[in-house]
Amino acid sequence: MNKKLVAMLSTAAVMTMLAGCTAYDRTKDQVATPVVKDVKKGMSREQVQQVAGKPSSEVTMIHARGTCQTYILGQRDGKTETYFVALDDTGHVMNSGYQSCAEYDTDPQTKK
Repeated sequence: MNKKLVAMLSTAAVMTMLAGCTAYDRTKDQVATPVVKDVKKGMSREQVQQVAGKPSSEVTMIHARGTCQTYILGQRDGKTETYFVALDDTGHVMNSGYQSCAEYDTDPQTKK
């Protein structure tokens, strides 16, 4: 095999292993972290707080209606790992995920 092909295959193997680490960490959250495993769409603000505790912050969204709560899951590779819970105008969960509220509440018309 030529050296270029070996280098490309080695790089691909390393990237695949690193991607697996991220998936494993998030799988662990889905089993052990209440805000990730127990918060579901349609839950009320009060139900979320009973399950997940008080959020680190809560902001009124600019591009979506409602508010967005941020929960700190911990540190990974020197960076803070966050999870958001978006609540509609009635105070019920409409979405959640592994990003910050600022990343979630973006203008859908803006091209990335």
